[in-house]
Amino acid sequence: MRLVDKVALITGGICGIGRAIAQLFAREGALVYTIDVSTAATNQNEPDDTQTPHAICNLRADVTNHESLMAALAGIHGRIDILVNNAGINTHPAALAETSVAEWNQVITGNLTSVYQVSHAVIPRMNVGGCILNIGSILGFRAAKSCSAYMSSKGGILALTKSMAIDCAPSLRVNCIAPGAVQTSMFAAYLSRCADPDAERQKILTGIPLARLGNPEDIAKAAVFLASDDADWITGTTLVIDGGDSI
Repeated sequence: MRLVDKVALITGGICGIGRAIAQLFAREGALVYTIDVSTAATNQNEPDDTQTPHAICNLRADVTNHESLMAALAGIHGRIDILVNNAGINTHPAALAETSVAEWNQVITGNLTSVYQVSHAVIPRMNVGGCILNIGSILGFRAAKSCSAYMSSKGGILALTKSMAIDCAPSLRVNCIAPGAVQTSMFAAYLSRCADPDAERQKILTGIPLARLGNPEDIAKAAVFLASDDADWITGTTLVIDGGDSI
């Protein structure tokens, strides 16, 4: 196990990519806390299988709200070794001219400002040798139609990752994972908004050289690597995991 005796905090950890990361971190020996705004967040979950030495502790909070965040962090005693900034939204996919100020601010706050806010609160509690993983997207560096706020927020995460890596060195490592099309509830919601969901799904698949959509576990495996000592000379980089979609 590669994360034994590590304490990990994962935002947006109740479902999708965040949940897969939380489960795999726990199986790799970490003591895992998640923070999520979902009402599904409860105080404690039992291990998913006998290979998981610790239960995952789920804390309910809104990472865009300072008071809510600090109240949740008060439930984590001691150090934090690994922070995964995974929480994110894409509630108003639209072109810039069709995006209201309120919609723009909601997406930027939910995806980008939240990374600042959580990192700002957690970094002082991290030990030398710890690491931060920011979850971005391939839409942070490539174009897509009707996605201005989301793309801007994810592009900001790529730049923020580099800035944090410099500022936190040599004490902490900071890296980013940029997933492509992964089968999550957010991806399902995107398809549901399309005129022909099946055709859109097939169109996306056609553009992926490895000929399949990603699974949350694909991202979790990379997160374990970047959080482990196997990556102890990697910082400030973005690892693209998209089946070749962005080639």
